[in-house]
Amino acid sequence: MRVPINMSEKIHPADALKSIDQVLVSDPRNEDIQLAEWHSRIAEIVLVETTPIEVKQIFENAKNIALYTYFAYRLHQPAEIIGYTALEKALKLKFELEQDNLILEKQPKKLVDYMNIALEQGWIKSEGYNSSRLLASSRVQQKKMVEMIKSGALDHQQSIPVPEAEENEIITEMREMGIAERVLHAGRHVRNFLAHGDGGLSPSSIGTLQKIAEEINQLYSGSSCGTRGKNAKG
Repeated sequence: MRVPINMSEKIHPADALKSIDQVLVSDPRNEDIQLAEWHSRIAEIVLVETTPIEVKQIFENAKNIALYTYFAYRLHQPAEIIGYTALEKALKLKFELEQDNLILEKQPKKLVDYMNIALEQGWIKSEGYNSSRLLASSRVQQKKMVEMIKSGALDHQQSIPVPEAEENEIITEMREMGIAERVLHAGRHVRNFLAHGDGGLSPSSIGTLQKIAEEINQLYSGSSCGTRGKNAKG
């Protein structure tokens, strides 16, 4: 059933082109956020130095759009679209760099093809998503607690500390969760929705750019450096 198109609704004033005297006035939906804090969160998202300049510039464009969401809330999704454009460019350039070392049945044509190659070749790995480490660590701890309960170790009255998750356990858990494949392809679906004018409205641009930075940084450093750290320079 076709949904009728509403031709009579007017754009809300907060979402229309700003008048010149309102250009630097924050969007009312951001009244509880400080501009300096918003800028700082975006500035922390950096790509490694070895990232191709073409990718860096596209990604900086996305960050600038995300910055201006402070003044125009509906720019969150355009920022994400440009971020995914940077990721697609990064995947294609990585393939061009490595293609002589690859044996493929067919050449990649679509974004999904480049993503699958990145996963198959280990250019992007689950353990490279630092943003998911805390979740994986918690899951490891929960499993250890369940094992302790089953073994009867918690039947005594004395206090027993929550067991720590070891690095190798965290990595194993992240791989078992299939984080790389799940997150990478979820981003592709979001990108397709947004590209066709769907996807709704969500203040998610910073989180999306952080994930994209983790992916791009894995392509060009072999490790995830989605925020300012030892492998990334500000």
